[in-house]
Amino acid sequence: MAARRILLLTWVLIGLAGCSRMEASNGFEDEVDLYTRHLSTRNVEREPRLPCPSVEIPEITHLDVLQAPSLPEPEPGVPYIDPVFGTCVVRITDRDDDISPGDSSPGLKNEYSRVQSFNADGSRLLARAIEGTWYLYDAATLAPLGQVPIEVEPRWDSEDPDLLYYFDTTSLLRYNIRTGVRTLVHDFADDLPDLSLAAVWTRYEGSPSIDRRTWGLMAQDQDWDVVAFLVYDQELDEVTAIRRLPSGAEVDSATISPLGSYFLGFFDNACESTHSGDAQDPCGLMVYDRHLEQGHSLVRIIGHSDLALDASGREVLVYQEIDNDTISMVDLDSGEATALWPIDFSHRAIGFHFSGQAIEAPGWILVSAYTDHERNYTWMDNQVFAVELIPGGRVVRLAHTHSVVDESRQHYYWAEPHASVDQNLTRVLFTSNWGRTGTAEVEMFMIELPAGWLDRIP
Repeated sequence: MAARRILLLTWVLIGLAGCSRMEASNGFEDEVDLYTRHLSTRNVEREPRLPCPSVEIPEITHLDVLQAPSLPEPEPGVPYIDPVFGTCVVRITDRDDDISPGDSSPGLKNEYSRVQSFNADGSRLLARAIEGTWYLYDAATLAPLGQVPIEVEPRWDSEDPDLLYYFDTTSLLRYNIRTGVRTLVHDFADDLPDLSLAAVWTRYEGSPSIDRRTWGLMAQDQDWDVVAFLVYDQELDEVTAIRRLPSGAEVDSATISPLGSYFLGFFDNACESTHSGDAQDPCGLMVYDRHLEQGHSLVRIIGHSDLALDASGREVLVYQEIDNDTISMVDLDSGEATALWPIDFSHRAIGFHFSGQAIEAPGWILVSAYTDHERNYTWMDNQVFAVELIPGGRVVRLAHTHSVVDESRQHYYWAEPHASVDQNLTRVLFTSNWGRTGTAEVEMFMIELPAGWLDRIP
C-alpha cells in the first residue's frame, strides 16, 4: 500500500463519550460500550440506511465489453440496481456525516482487497478513513457505530465477533469492541533484544491464518529497514521461528498462508528467473515453510495478489503475472503456476486487485480492475468480477465501480476499488470516487448476493 509510515491515532473516541481502557496492569481509563454511547456530538437527524431489499443471482457471465452509464452518486443507504449487471449495490458510508469531529479524513473506504472487513459472524464491518482512523458499521442495517480507537492492521478474530487484533509499533494487541477493553497479546521487541525495532507487523497487507493461531510478520528497525521475518503461534504465545534477512532486503509485505503452512515474503526486487531466488538471495515472491526454512521464489516479480483456497482446499496465490500478462495462480505446495485468463493491455493500462477472503467459497477469487478513464475497452475494465480458479473457468461480472484512477492526479491511490469479499462471497465491498479524480473524497459500497448463488450459475 502507498503509505509507509505507521499512522498513530489519538486515544479518544471522538463522537463517543468516554475512553477505552487497557486491562488491569496496563493502566488505561474506564471502558466504553459502542452500542450504548451516542454516535455523534452533533444533533443531526440521520436518515436510516437500508441494505438491499432483495438480491438476485448475477447473470452476466459473457465477456462482451460493456460501458458503465453515467449515474449520479448514490445517497448513503439507498440501494440501487446496477443497470448493466443487475446486481443490488448500496453505498454504506457518508463522508459528510460518519467521520468524527477532529478527524480530517476526506473519505472512507474498505481497508484493502487482502483484508477481511467483516467480523466472525458477519454482523459488523470495519471501514478505514483516509487519515488511518477506523469506523465500525452494523453490517445488517448499515448504521454507523462510531470510531474505534485502534492502530494499524486491524484483523477480526475467527470466532469471537467482538474481538479485533491490531499492531502498535512492536506489539500485537487485542481490542473488544463491546467493552472497550484492550489487551497486550505479545511484544515482539522481546524476541529480538539485540535490535532496536520500530515495528513488527505484516506491513498493511497480511493476515493471520484462518484460525488466527499463526501469524507471519516482518520486523523493521529504526531506519525502517526490514531485518527479520517471524512466525508467531498465538495459542502458545511463542515466536516459533525467526529468519534474519540480508542487509538491504526490499520487502513490501509478509504474511502466513490461510492454513498456516507457509510463510510468504513479497520482495520488491525481481528475480532473474522464476525460481532463482533462495533464502540467501531472496527476490520476487519468496515462500518458506512455517519454520522459515527452505525458502525459494515462486514468482519472478510480484505485484498485486491474494491467497486463496482452490476447490480442493489447496493453498494458492492468485496474482497478475507480469511476464505473460495473465491473471494466474501458483500452488504453494507444488510451485506449479497456472494461467487463468489473459489480460488485454493493447488499449491502455489496467490495474488489478485480488481478494481470496471468501474462505467458505473455495475455488473462487474476487477481482477488481481499474483504469484512468471512464470508457471501457476490455471486458475487465472498471468493474468487480469473480473468477473460478481453473484455466478459462467461469467468470461472473458483478458491478461497475464508477471510480476513475488517474495516476497523473493527486490522491489517485484512494480511488483504487480494492474490492474485498466476506467469508462466503455474498457481500462484496469496494471503494469509489464516483468519477471525482484528484481527490480523496471516496466512499465504500457493497454488492449483495444471495446465499448459495455460486451453485446456481451455469
